Amino acid sequence: MFAPRKLLTLAGALLSALLITSSPAAVKSEMQTYVEAMQPGWNLGNSFDAPGSETGWGNPVVTQEFIQQIAAQGFKSIRIPVSWSDHTGAAPTYTVDTAWLDRVEQVVNWSLDAGLHVMLNMHHDSYWIREMPADYIARYTAVWQQIAPRFRDHPRELMLETINEPDFLNVDDATKITLVNELNTIAYDVIRGTGGGNATRPIVMPTVVTNASQMFLDGLKAKMVELNDSNLIATIHFYGYWPFSTNIAGVTTVDASVLNDINTSLNGAYDTFVAAGIPVVVGELGLLAYDADINAIERGELLKFFEIFTATAQSKGITWQWWDNGKFINRATYQWRDPELYGYLMRSVAGRTTTGSTDLVFLKKGLPVQDTVVQLNLNGNTFVSLKDGATTLQSGLDYTLSGEKLTLKARALSKYATGSFGEKAVFTVNMTSGLPWKLHVRYVDTPVASSVDTETGADIPVPLAFNGDLLKTVEAKYSDGTGIEPHAWTSFKQWRDTYTPDYANNQITFKKALFDKAKPGLLNFAFYFWSGKVVRYQMSIVDRAGQVGTELQIYGDGLAAGWNDWTSWATHDLASTDQAHSGTRSISVTPGAYGAVGLSNGGAAIDTSIYHTLVFWIHGGSVGGQSIGVGAVRGDDWSSPWTGIPAPVANTWQKVEVSLRSLGVDGSSNISRVLFQDWSGGDAPTFYIDDIVLTTAKASTSMDVYADPAVNMTPQVQITKGGYVLNRRTNRYVQTVVVKNTGSTPVTGPVYLVLDSLSANTTLSNSSGKTNVELPTGSPYVQVTSGALAANTQVSVSLEFTVPASGGITYDARLLTDGATP
Repeated sequence: MFAPRKLLTLAGALLSALLITSSPAAVKSEMQTYVEAMQPGWNLGNSFDAPGSETGWGNPVVTQEFIQQIAAQGFKSIRIPVSWSDHTGAAPTYTVDTAWLDRVEQVVNWSLDAGLHVMLNMHHDSYWIREMPADYIARYTAVWQQIAPRFRDHPRELMLETINEPDFLNVDDATKITLVNELNTIAYDVIRGTGGGNATRPIVMPTVVTNASQMFLDGLKAKMVELNDSNLIATIHFYGYWPFSTNIAGVTTVDASVLNDINTSLNGAYDTFVAAGIPVVVGELGLLAYDADINAIERGELLKFFEIFTATAQSKGITWQWWDNGKFINRATYQWRDPELYGYLMRSVAGRTTTGSTDLVFLKKGLPVQDTVVQLNLNGNTFVSLKDGATTLQSGLDYTLSGEKLTLKARALSKYATGSFGEKAVFTVNMTSGLPWKLHVRYVDTPVASSVDTETGADIPVPLAFNGDLLKTVEAKYSDGTGIEPHAWTSFKQWRDTYTPDYANNQITFKKALFDKAKPGLLNFAFYFWSGKVVRYQMSIVDRAGQVGTELQIYGDGLAAGWNDWTSWATHDLASTDQAHSGTRSISVTPGAYGAVGLSNGGAAIDTSIYHTLVFWIHGGSVGGQSIGVGAVRGDDWSSPWTGIPAPVANTWQKVEVSLRSLGVDGSSNISRVLFQDWSGGDAPTFYIDDIVLTTAKASTSMDVYADPAVNMTPQVQITKGGYVLNRRTNRYVQTVVVKNTGSTPVTGPVYLVLDSLSANTTLSNSSGKTNVELPTGSPYVQVTSGALAANTQVSVSLEFTVPASGGITYDARLLTDGATP
């Protein structure tokens, strides 16, 4: 089933022995050499760690051809995450299903046959272990007592990882270290105790949550020193600095905090383990907000991040294994969905790739095209050429290169500042080695947002004409400056969880989560774009609680005329007398896994377009806590979304109001069914439903949202810029700018004038500083006034610019008001 490698391993060991004799200080440990031979690595994620079966999360059945493709694409190791809990029997034996063990072994053998090092682990079992049930030690031990013997005689290229991302709930960090080391020791003793190849098999041990915090590194190091075994490997995971990895808190670039996180993690792992002779594997590498089809991180920043991380890891002898949940390598066609990233990852093993301060070049409608400077990071490579597509550009005419400063001349760019908006060209910076750095030339105009009139309770799409620009981040806060949930500690919201841009349809969708806890009143939004443009927006939320509306009854003491239950698939009684909210009867439901009660309108057609809310009362029975979802159907269309409701309380009737908008049927004239379904996936205790109606009133928990840029920032502010005058005493150009409040109400101070996209070679000499809270970072600003700017009043400021080396002075002006501070 697998090719023998014992002779190769023995030869390697003899060579190491000879090297140790001749130059002990220069020789790596046998385990360090072993781990470096695993570089680069790949994870078979979301297959054998999926619930139920290897296809439980939508990935296809793993084939031998696919495993061979992993090796053919240049990977040297494969990590096979396996969750055993769904395939483990009850106490006291906790027997693992033999067919599951056979299938896992088959894929392990295919991987070894393909020439890959293999890391096999216990994966999502850490979820039940962290709750520390009374039998968790016995169960964990029993499963390892079955895994270890099965793989005892496999080649040494197979290593065993004790547990994935171990954690324990409701204990402090010191206790977590103790408990994780206990798991590591149990698995270690079981594996070593089975003898054979397991007597010296490499064993991979994680820190707490495989986190690289120094106290967790030190905790694992102490255990490894105590075990005194030269065949141990430490493992951590790395998904980047969290704000950058999820695009939250305004961290959109590979800034100092992102670099510090990389260096702190890898330096800590190196100093703690590698320098002490214990090799390290980053068992999972990725970014949290990046799949090949969902990317919340700007392209150039993403590529820079992985280039820097992999180069740093390579320099320290730390191997990484790419986390792939099925979104990167197409497991049917074997093609990478992101071939450019694949190229960066593979290149990192042999050398470095040149990057740049940006990969975006913006040409703005209405402004003269200027020379554009891009700071390159050559990373040891030598510049060869700059190309516009297939055309080689001319040095001195189209560009200049001084050290690592690349200047794109207006001559090469100006032909693209016309026509439709969007990407117009891709320039490539070509080097002696490594991949070219791409510069995406985009022609843009100021984005424009339009109003919507809608209701909370579901996602809210806002029309937004991007005009060729790209969204960087979104700020959302109340009029008093405080943040909005979720993550109210920052006004800069998290991409994807709270908003997503849709460039194809010119809209930005705000997620339901952003409004679930929103207070009635004014919400102020700012859309920040990579060109430096900022678009302000407001939403006015009006509480609709307490409204009374006309009702359409579905169930009272029985089904209303025209309604029946022929779509139910759960044990139920439409005339239960066990509990009743009103009258004497209710609907009792004792669901099995995903069982549902479906009430259908089979009578004369009813126009339901006037109804906005489904209202009912629910009783948790004697136990309560059931997980229940509610859905509605239009005609025979079952595609509408479902929504969960709060868990019912034992022995208590509670009123539930569900917005029809959250069910995707608001305004529909043909609501034909309403359904109540168990979402636990298992047997659940009986609950009761009574007094089900549709009502024209809005749910008391719903709010109307009216968004209109026309009322945005009610005080209207006008900026008037004068011409430039050369002050011969200071040799600076001076410009007078007038800021006037043309509205009828004051503009709250302090008021700052911010200069975005200031022309190259130009400095604002009397700048008050540079913005850091309000993006984009690095834009100089001056304070216009420390107090409020009253209605119909104006303030003038003088801007002092250094004399530019070439070209004119250009910038985009905007104001920070209403308490926003740079």
